[in-house]
Amino acid sequence: MASIVNSFAISAVEAYLVDVEVKTINGQPMIAIVGLGDTAVKEARERVEAAINDSRYVFPQKKVVINLAPSDLKKSGSHFDLAIAIGLLMETGQLVLQKAERFGIIGELSLNASLRACSGILPMVTAARAAGVKNVIVPMDNLKEATLVKDIDIFGFESLMDVVEFLKGNKPYNQEHNRSKSDQIKGLDELDFKDVQGQDGLIEYIVVAAAGGHNLLMIGSPGCGKSMIAKRIPTILPSMTLDTGGRRFCVRCFAKESRKVSKRGRFFLCQPYFSNGGHKRTVPLCALVRIQTE
Repeated sequence: MASIVNSFAISAVEAYLVDVEVKTINGQPMIAIVGLGDTAVKEARERVEAAINDSRYVFPQKKVVINLAPSDLKKSGSHFDLAIAIGLLMETGQLVLQKAERFGIIGELSLNASLRACSGILPMVTAARAAGVKNVIVPMDNLKEATLVKDIDIFGFESLMDVVEFLKGNKPYNQEHNRSKSDQIKGLDELDFKDVQGQDGLIEYIVVAAAGGHNLLMIGSPGCGKSMIAKRIPTILPSMTLDTGGRRFCVRCFAKESRKVSKRGRFFLCQPYFSNGGHKRTVPLCALVRIQTE
């Protein structure tokens, strides 16, 4: 019987549950990954083999078939690495995991078996909760993002060996890693309208537009303060709910911004934010003052 591990894939701006099925059969040693995976998924063969060997586990000298079900949907990303490795260890008897269906596993493996951050963690953890998965394992660098989803247990690790030892019950999880959700929602940078000088009339219009949700267009010569003022508009807007902020952040995940934002520590899940379109233009401010705060 094949070993099955829960993981997740992205479709549009949502995620769905994927069964990572691992089976070893007699034949020439090789790894075959099926299930419409892209190049990043198929390259997991080399990453997983190197990580298992580096962690001093035994890689099977048989033909290994890995199926990502449902097999008729395209899948992309390197976050299946950890689930494939855990499935292989289960299939070869090196890891005995009771009730594996209770765990969702996400993470990219390096060649030295450490876990790297992945994009799209927030929608994948949300999909895990919707599918009834009670526990999700993620890379430590994604822990801050994942713990923003309520009513689900999140575990962050730094290497494949740490994950295996935890699943075996040999190493209890340090709950201090999971800081309170309120600590994860950081405020904006130290921006304030008190830094703006000589624009009292414009600031008055800004306050009216922000309070009423009106469109606002600022026109002026370069350097007169348009972007400086626009960057401070989010500081007077109300915070978004976790649900609304989560949907907004999901869109940023698929724009490949979530990893960059998390690494910089600018994790504005519930804060309206300013997006600069480039040095030659400024984003229309209706995108700033009309953010919904359901």
